[in-house]
Amino acid sequence: MTIQFTSKKVGELLKEGNLRIPSYQRPYKWNRKHIRNLFYDLRDAMGKKEYQIGSVILHENDGYDIVDGQQRLISISLFLHLLDRLENYKGAKQLLSAAVFEELSCYHASENYNEWENLTQLVGENEAKDICNFLLENCSVSVITMPKKRLSEAFQLFDSQNNRGKSLEPHDLLKAYHLRKQDSEDERIVEKWEQFVEDKDLSLKELFDKHLFRMRRWSRGETGLTNKRYGSYLRFTEDFIDDFKGVDLNQNFPYLEWYRHIEKLPMSITMPIIDGSKFFEYIESAHETIRVHKKFLNKKLGFSNESEKEEQNLAYPEGMLNIYNSSKGRYLKCHNIFLNICSLFADRFGKEELSKEIVETLFIWSYYPRVKSKAIYDATVGKYAAGGSFRQKEAQKLFQLLSHAVTPNDFMIKIDRELFENYTVDKIIEEEKDKW
Repeated sequence: MTIQFTSKKVGELLKEGNLRIPSYQRPYKWNRKHIRNLFYDLRDAMGKKEYQIGSVILHENDGYDIVDGQQRLISISLFLHLLDRLENYKGAKQLLSAAVFEELSCYHASENYNEWENLTQLVGENEAKDICNFLLENCSVSVITMPKKRLSEAFQLFDSQNNRGKSLEPHDLLKAYHLRKQDSEDERIVEKWEQFVEDKDLSLKELFDKHLFRMRRWSRGETGLTNKRYGSYLRFTEDFIDDFKGVDLNQNFPYLEWYRHIEKLPMSITMPIIDGSKFFEYIESAHETIRVHKKFLNKKLGFSNESEKEEQNLAYPEGMLNIYNSSKGRYLKCHNIFLNICSLFADRFGKEELSKEIVETLFIWSYYPRVKSKAIYDATVGKYAAGGSFRQKEAQKLFQLLSHAVTPNDFMIKIDRELFENYTVDKIIEEEKDKW
């Protein structure tokens, strides 16, 4: 008895009358956001002959137990229920059997049924039916069927794709999403992506986690923090992948007209995300931009390996160079703020506009939390850089200010130095002396 790998249309799979949710399965936990994502993903994909929407792992057990995929399949079944389409889909009807639903599952099922209803009312019943027909007839799932005596292997396969094995990084999910949005396959895109994943100087994980995610969030005045029971953390997780899901240029929105008529699209870090190949162009451009700006700052502020320091370095106080080049943990978070605000400035106005005055001002603002706090946490960083608060006082949102500035001078004029106590580079050096 061998493992079977097949591709099935969603409608074909849901006609299977012996689909079951085994007792060991987790509760149904999809929420309204998941339903909206699925609905609009399907709506955007309409017109394609075939569209892949994931995978399902089944286990033969006098029928088919769903090991992986129940969240999506139950959600689709709720959509069919709303449109009175369950009669011809016995598998979907079976999945909604009250016997397998606990209280938590019932709550989410009720909420999500209401969300399907809201979305149907928004677009109209006729369009909702068209979306449903597209889902059933044109959308496919990869089905892995495990023989009865190989349940443990089914669990291992499930784990390898989810939590306990090597889980997918958020950028892996984005790669899959945008590859699906492409009209044609380009091997070069995948090869380049994998090169970035392994890049020792600036890996793809670091690019998203430490730079792009933060710069885009902070430029909108959003902290990027995820609250947890004890404090908060600042990290690019699956919860934020919608930040990098964009818009299809085939959609007839007026604001996209400019993008449609430019063959070689100018790239910037905070530009709107365009689906498909343009997303991969954006990542390639952003990776190069951050790398170049990092190298440029290191040349300005880094210590030269030669016997004499770079001529540019002589313009900056040695203590400032010591702080910038320090590898001590006390400076890492402020270093990240500084690197990101300088990169965003250079991305907007050109790195040649990073004058000594501007670099020192950005340095003072970035390292001010370090000299005023005994410890700096993720919450400190997020609230200071974008939240407009530090130690329960007002702080300047320089990322947001920069995103609206029309010239370097306009940006500098609007910086309120009183919000960081008119600190100078010399004062920071004095207070941090011997700590680097």
